[in-house]
Amino acid sequence: MKKENVSFPDKWKGWRLKNNEIDYNVDDNNYLLSRRNYLLDKVDDSSYKLKNSIDSYSNRQVLAWGCGSGKTTNLKVLCANTDKSTLIIVKTNEEIKRLVFDVKALNPKQSICGIYKGSDTLKELECNIYALSKYRIVVTNNWRALYESSNIFINYDDPIKKEITKRELVIFDEFQTPYTDIVVKHEKLLVELYKRELIYGKEIRLNKETIKNIINFDKNIFNELFNDLPDIKNEKLYHERVSWLFNKLIVSLGDLSNTDISSDIIIHQDINDFIYEDTKLIILDATAEFLFEGSNNWNIERYNQSKVVINNNIYYDTLLSTRRTRKSNEKHKKDIVEDIRKLEKYISMNNGNKHLVITWNNTFHIENLPNFIKENISKDLRDKYEVIHYNSGKCRATNEYIKYDSIIFFGEWFNNSFHAERLSEVLNTKIESKDLVKSEIVQAIFRTQARIGKSVSIAFFYNYNEKLLDGYDSFEESINSILNIEDNDFKRMVKMRRILNIMENELNKNTLKKVKNFIRKMNILDLKNEIMEIKTSLKELNDIVDHKFKSRRDVIPLQNALMEYLNINLTL
Repeated sequence: MKKENVSFPDKWKGWRLKNNEIDYNVDDNNYLLSRRNYLLDKVDDSSYKLKNSIDSYSNRQVLAWGCGSGKTTNLKVLCANTDKSTLIIVKTNEEIKRLVFDVKALNPKQSICGIYKGSDTLKELECNIYALSKYRIVVTNNWRALYESSNIFINYDDPIKKEITKRELVIFDEFQTPYTDIVVKHEKLLVELYKRELIYGKEIRLNKETIKNIINFDKNIFNELFNDLPDIKNEKLYHERVSWLFNKLIVSLGDLSNTDISSDIIIHQDINDFIYEDTKLIILDATAEFLFEGSNNWNIERYNQSKVVINNNIYYDTLLSTRRTRKSNEKHKKDIVEDIRKLEKYISMNNGNKHLVITWNNTFHIENLPNFIKENISKDLRDKYEVIHYNSGKCRATNEYIKYDSIIFFGEWFNNSFHAERLSEVLNTKIESKDLVKSEIVQAIFRTQARIGKSVSIAFFYNYNEKLLDGYDSFEESINSILNIEDNDFKRMVKMRRILNIMENELNKNTLKKVKNFIRKMNILDLKNEIMEIKTSLKELNDIVDHKFKSRRDVIPLQNALMEYLNINLTL
C-alpha cells in the first residue's frame, strides 16, 4: 500500500513498500518480472547508445547528454548487457538500490551488487575482504568509493584470466566530488608514535616496516587520530585501510625540527589513487561540459541538449541575509524572516504555479534552512511549494518535481575557490567556482517540467555584493546557455536587472519605489547609451508613479535618479 510520505521514482504501479520504504527485493521473481515489463516499454533504440558506443569512448570521457535524454535508461541497459568489469558510482543509497533492482529486472543473471549501509553485500564484506571481487558490476556511492579501502571496489577476480585485475570501466553517474580530505590530529599522532618508540630525537621512524606494527593500535585510538574513520568490522579490511592511511602519512610527516604540531595534517585522497590511466573513466552528466570545456585531457560528447522556455522575464530580488554573517543570532534570523516575506509575496503573486525552492542546507545560526523557511512561511501556501537544499541529491537525477512549473533560487549560490582548485588538480582540467554554480543551476532547473519541454518561471532571491559579482555572473551564463530566447534580449534583461540592484543599494525606499513605478508604467525595457528625453506634466507624473507630488521641487530626487541610473532626462 502506498503512503503519502513516500516518493516513488517513476509511474510504475507495481512498487511495493517495506517498513514504509520502497522495496527493492531482487529475490522475488514475479516482482522483478513485473518491473521488467514496465522497463522494456521505456526502452527503444536510443536506449542502447551508451552500450553500443562504449568501446569507442576515450579513457577520460565526458558524456554531456541533455537532461531528460535517457542517461539513466542507457546506464541500466548497459549494465544489464555488458560483460565488462565495471564500477558505478552514484550519489545516494536510493540510487544504488534502484539501479541494482532494475538491472536485475532486465537481466536476472547479471552479476551485480550494491554496497551501502545495511546491504547484504556489506555484511558479506565484513566476513570476506574479497567479497566484491566476484561481482562483474559493483554499484556504490561516492563517499564509500573514496573513504573506505579503494581496492575492495576496483579489484575484480577475472574468471577468464583467473587472476585479480583492475576493473575495466568506472562510471560516475552525475558529476561528484572526486576527492576527500582526511584530517589527522597531529599532536595526538606524535604522542602515540612516541609511546611506541617510533620517535628518536627529532626523527620520526615511520616506514613500511614500522607501519606493520602500527595496525595493532587500539581501534579507539584510530578514531581519535582520524576524522570520520569508517566502522570497518572486517579485521583484514580494517588493517588494509589503516596501512593505507599511514603510508600516506609518510609523505606528510617530516623531521620534527620543521613540524608545526599545532596544525592538523591533511591526507588527500582522490580517484587517481585507484583509477589508473588505462582504466576507462566516464562521467555521465548533462552539465559536465561547463566543467571540462577547453580541457585537453577529456573528450566531451554533447547529445540531445535541450533549451528552456520561460514564462515572462526572469524575476530577481535581493535579500538582507547571507550564509555567513557577523550579526547576532537574533538579528540574522530576523533578516531571514524578512527575506522569507519576499519569497512568500512572490509565491502569492504566482498562486497558480507549483514552486520548487532551492536553498543552502544551513547558514550561521540556522542548521536547517529549508525547515526554517517552512516554519516561517504562510501556512496558506503550504501546497504551493517545496523546499530542498543544494547538494541534497534532489537537485540532480530525479523526476520527483517534474510537475513543478516554477523554480526559485533562494540565497547565495557559490562554491569556494579551494574546491574548484582541487577539482582542477584531481581531474587535470581547469574549473572555476562559477562553472560549478552554473552546472548546479542548470541541473536544478531541469528537475521541473522544463525536463519535458514545458515552460517554467524562474526567480532568483540573492544577496547582491559587488565583490561577489563573478559568482552572480554564473546566473546569467547558466541561464543564457539553456534559455530559448535571443541572446540580445537576455543581455538587455541582465543589464536592467543590474541597474535595479545598484539602485536598491543606493536609493532610499521612497525614491526607489517611484523609479520602479516609472519604469513599469513607461515600459522602459532597455538602458540607452544616449540620453532619452521624456516630457510630461506634474498631473500625469502623479498617475505614472502613483504618488501625489506637492510641487515641482518634490520631483527633483526622481529626476536625478532617472538621469544618473537610466540616462532619462525627465522634464515637466
